Amino acid sequence: MEKPVVFKNKNGKQLMGIFHLPKGNKKFPLVLFCHGFGDNKTKRKIVRLAKILEKNKIATFRFDFEGCGDSEGDFLKATIQKEIEDLNSAFQYIKKTKNVYLKKIAFAGHSLGAVVCALFLVRNKVDAKTIAMWAPPFNQKALMKYWADSKQMKKWKSQGYLYREGKEKIIGLDYLKENIDKDYSEILKEIKIPILIIHGEKDETVPVKFSKKLAKNYKNIKLILLPKAEHKFEDYFDQKKLVRETVRWFKRELLP
Repeated sequence: MEKPVVFKNKNGKQLMGIFHLPKGNKKFPLVLFCHGFGDNKTKRKIVRLAKILEKNKIATFRFDFEGCGDSEGDFLKATIQKEIEDLNSAFQYIKKTKNVYLKKIAFAGHSLGAVVCALFLVRNKVDAKTIAMWAPPFNQKALMKYWADSKQMKKWKSQGYLYREGKEKIIGLDYLKENIDKDYSEILKEIKIPILIIHGEKDETVPVKFSKKLAKNYKNIKLILLPKAEHKFEDYFDQKKLVRETVRWFKRELLP
């Protein structure tokens, strides 16, 4: 069953979500999914994951951050902190849902959504069972240098946004100011639960070396590399493997 959901965030903006609930009257484990930067809840890989998890008796909640997809707001003003607050609003909604087994909640995120999940868990001391991450960009400082040279950075600051043609959507100045000197990798020291990272080796948005370094530094991380996959996992076979491995992970961590 797919149920459209409307809830408000801290700023009073209406956020849109889709709740996937398996058939039955019992309480189900749940995965709360956060989409990537400037994306939305209707991306094919996210929907496929939710539908397959539902068939395996795991509920899923996918939603749009403020300014994305069907949610209200201006995406140009997006920041990580605002998305953490949006995730908290989604989490508070889920906690009131009677068919969710609160002791078996997991999180998943693509790209920046994965970073948002990790920061949310630590800052709010949320007791989750596991987290799955697709191509996470924790080292924002290094990523900024990868995205923009000094000339582009100057233009970003002067015009108030950066447009990476063919790569990502417009990135606002608030996001730059928030993250230009940030490396969030250290936050993983505080996450003791099992972590799955899946990263494409052809990723030109978030270099795969970021995830390789994380897997080397933290023993609770399992890293799966997809040799031909790019950042958005759009290829049919790459996407199929991405979803299959993620479902396998959640079945192992959430089901009896």
